[in-house]
Amino acid sequence: MYILILAKIPIIVYFSSLMLILPIIVGSINIKELKGTPLIILLAYCLVFGCMEITSWYYALHGWQNHFVDNLVNYIDIFFIQYFYFCILNNPIHKKIIIAISVIALLVILYSNFGDFRDFNRIDSFAKSFVDMVIIFTSLLFFYQLLNNLEVKNLFQYSYFWITTSILIYFSGVFFVNIFAEYITFNKDESITHYWVLKEYLTIFHRILLAIGLWFSTTPIQSNLSSK
Repeated sequence: MYILILAKIPIIVYFSSLMLILPIIVGSINIKELKGTPLIILLAYCLVFGCMEITSWYYALHGWQNHFVDNLVNYIDIFFIQYFYFCILNNPIHKKIIIAISVIALLVILYSNFGDFRDFNRIDSFAKSFVDMVIIFTSLLFFYQLLNNLEVKNLFQYSYFWITTSILIYFSGVFFVNIFAEYITFNKDESITHYWVLKEYLTIFHRILLAIGLWFSTTPIQSNLSSK
């Protein structure tokens, strides 16, 4: 039975899941540099996400409904990514904005999962899309701070730049898929469901850039101000 189930899964899905090992390995190698910095939050995020991946595969192999994992991912994204940006943004107003929109996002997710006796195993397109918008907005706050301060001399050796690029591209891309998430997951027409695979390509790109960001955690930040 397992072989039949595995044969139906596109190869890109396997590759997407395995790519999570990359940022975990890089983060583990640089664990000394990550300790005491906001980057340790991202390593924890990848480890927790790894547990979600294992759970999802376990349920899939048994032919069980695993959409509840996608719902749990919403909470993980809000808690870890928003907390990461709360730590690295300097403007007190921006920090308050992050707290406010994160609370709103959590309320939206909770209602979508449990409000009006809803099914936790049903993917809610609005909740997932709302989480995407919140994280996109927060990542743009970081770029706003980066472009206004102009303190980093080499962006391509700045870990936060790679990580935010990863987050912005991924969540912007999956936003358009998640708008139709509920429709796609319950539609049996292959001409529709294959669009869900687009998410896997974005996930691979996302995890590669995360790994690059964690790799540059060992590179000292070169400041434009100090070079003047």
